Amino acid sequence: MKNIKYLMLFAIALGIFSACENEAKQKQESYEIAGEFRGVTEGNAFIKVRGENGWETIDSAIIVEEKFNMSGSTEDVKFVYLVSDAYRGGIPLFLENTAYSINLHKDSIDKVEIKGSEIQAAFAEAKTNMDKYDELWQDYYYNEYRAMTDEEKAKNEDHLNDLYDGAQLLKKEYIKSFITKNADNIAAAQILMDSEDALGTDDMLTLYEGLTPLVKSSNPGIFLTERIEIVKKTAIGQPLIDFTMNDTKGNPLKLSEITKGKYVLVDFWAAWCGPCRKENPNVVENYNKYNADGFDVLGVSFDDDKDKWLKAIEDDGLTWTQVSDLKGWKNSAGKLYGIRSIPQNILLSPEGIILEKNLRDKALGEKLAEIFGK
Repeated sequence: MKNIKYLMLFAIALGIFSACENEAKQKQESYEIAGEFRGVTEGNAFIKVRGENGWETIDSAIIVEEKFNMSGSTEDVKFVYLVSDAYRGGIPLFLENTAYSINLHKDSIDKVEIKGSEIQAAFAEAKTNMDKYDELWQDYYYNEYRAMTDEEKAKNEDHLNDLYDGAQLLKKEYIKSFITKNADNIAAAQILMDSEDALGTDDMLTLYEGLTPLVKSSNPGIFLTERIEIVKKTAIGQPLIDFTMNDTKGNPLKLSEITKGKYVLVDFWAAWCGPCRKENPNVVENYNKYNADGFDVLGVSFDDDKDKWLKAIEDDGLTWTQVSDLKGWKNSAGKLYGIRSIPQNILLSPEGIILEKNLRDKALGEKLAEIFGK
C-alpha cells in the first residue's frame, strides 16, 4: 500500500515536471514578425528603439508586394516603433520573443492590427478607449464649431470648453483605472509615460508607486523611472535647476543670477514653433504690464538656426533676455526640465522656487495679477 502511494506521488511529480518542461520548450527564444502593408508594393520597414543617443534601428526588412518579414531575439520586452519609408509616423510595438501578425494600410496606420502579444493587446485597448474620450469633444469641434462664424464661436465657446473639460476628466479616470488594474503589465508603464499631461504630477507619481517591480525594471519602466525623477525635481514648490547658456551675443548667463529679486518666467519656445509665436503677444503684453513691478522673462530657444532665431525675436518684439545653445530639441536646459513639447514655461519666485508651470493665454495674466495685486 505504501509503495502504491509513493508511485502515485512520483507520477504526479513527474507530470508536473513534464508540464513545466513542455511550457519551457514552448516559450519562444526569438520574435517573428509577419507583416502585410496594404497599398505598399515596395519599400522598407524598420524597428527603432530609443537609446542613450536617440532612436536606433535594431531590425529592418524589405517590403515586397505588400508583405515583409522580420525575425530576431530580444533579451527583454522593448517598446519600439515600426516605421517605414512608405508612410509617415510610427507604429508603437512591444517587442518580445513571440510571433506577430501585423496588418495595416499605408493610408490609415492608426487602424493597424497587431496580434501575438498580450502586452500589445492591453496597450491597444487602452489607446482605443482613450481616443474615444477625445472624440467626445473633437466631434463637436471639427464638425460644428470650426464651421461657425466668429460671433457664433464666441457664443458657443463655453459649451466647447465644457465638453473638453468633461471628456478630459473621464479620460483621466479611465487612465487611473487602467493603470491600477494593470499594475503588473508592462503596457501600464508606457500608458503612464504617455499620460503625464492628462493626469498631472500628483496622480502620475501615485500611480507610478503602484506599479510592480517587474514593470518598473522593464525597458519602458526604466524610461518612465527617469521621467518620474525629472517630474519630481521640477514639481511646483521645488527649487530651480540651474543652468548656464549663451545669450544672443554669445555671453554666458546663469539662471540663478537672473532670478534674484524678481519673478521670472522661463519661456521655452522656438522661431519655427507656430503655437509659440501665437503665444508671444500674450507674453509681451504681460511683460510690459508687470516688468516695472519685478516681473521678467527668460526666453530659452529650441532653435538651431541663429539667424531665424534672431529674426523671430525682432519680428515678435521680444525685448527680454534670450538664450540658446542652438541645438534644437537637444537643448540642454530643455533636458534638465524634461521639456517634451513647446511652448512651455515655468514661473520662478525671487527665491528661485517653482511657483507654476505652463501658464498660457489668460492663465499667465491671472497669475501675475494675483502676485502683483493689479
